[in-house]
Amino acid sequence: MVRSNIRQIEAFNAVMKGGSVTKAAEMLFVSQPAISKLVQQFESSCGFPLFHRGQGRLLPTPEARRLFAETEKFMTGVERIGNTARAIRENERGEVTVAAFPALGMRLLPRMTASFLSRHPEVGITILTQNSPDISQSMAARAADFGISLVPSQAHGIQCRPFADMRMLCALPASHRLAGQASLDLAELNGESMISLGRDDFSHRDIVEALSRAGARVETRAEVQMADSACVLVSEGFGFAIVPVLAQMSWTEGGISFVPIRPAPRKTMWLYTSAWEPPSAMAELLIAHLRDTLFSNEIWAGPGG
Repeated sequence: MVRSNIRQIEAFNAVMKGGSVTKAAEMLFVSQPAISKLVQQFESSCGFPLFHRGQGRLLPTPEARRLFAETEKFMTGVERIGNTARAIRENERGEVTVAAFPALGMRLLPRMTASFLSRHPEVGITILTQNSPDISQSMAARAADFGISLVPSQAHGIQCRPFADMRMLCALPASHRLAGQASLDLAELNGESMISLGRDDFSHRDIVEALSRAGARVETRAEVQMADSACVLVSEGFGFAIVPVLAQMSWTEGGISFVPIRPAPRKTMWLYTSAWEPPSAMAELLIAHLRDTLFSNEIWAGPGG
């Protein structure tokens, strides 16, 4: 027995829906003889009559009605496959997982992806908020499509390249004597109380060294693991903190004056992708969106760029 093909099933379904060869031909934009031939071939492959023919009409047999229930499901599946392929081709559908360090992943990254999701309603995004060393492990395990970390990686299987340079700012209580300045020298913080980022934070050593070079002796009032936690204590008036510009971009509660530092310490964000295969088209779109969103933000650029 010759196997039926999709075109034959499509013609059969069109006849069942349209009620005639003429209607089926109009639905599929082909000639009536072509429809008749396809239906005859489908009948032959089935091995039993599908229609009673008479007086120029085709009346479906009970077997045809029973078969139609299955072929309709089949054609719906074929259409769904076609729609999915089109959506993937046009970057409308996909799943993207991104791993990011806490200062980016906790507030700012969800906020930046919101506008992306609104333009791509069929896309699903998973955000893994992890410490920078763990991001490398996630990439190695292929748990993420790409990662953004504060440390470069030389791990096997990971392609690592700079994503963006970000400056550090001084977060001060809104009532502080130095609040509202256009910029400040770290030496002006001499004798002040500081909310320090933890020693495991990759900015900690840079901050301590910058304060030392400026001759600023400070008292550490509290040590926290995340810039967002430091900002909470700053807003309560317990001291200043040196935080990445990302903290200002994500802070919405008020009570803090973010002041640029002279000279501005900087940290590089690193982009991790697989060394074995390129990111998907959707992942590339998200990467470009995140970079564009960061660089277009006035806070990111700061005074004088």
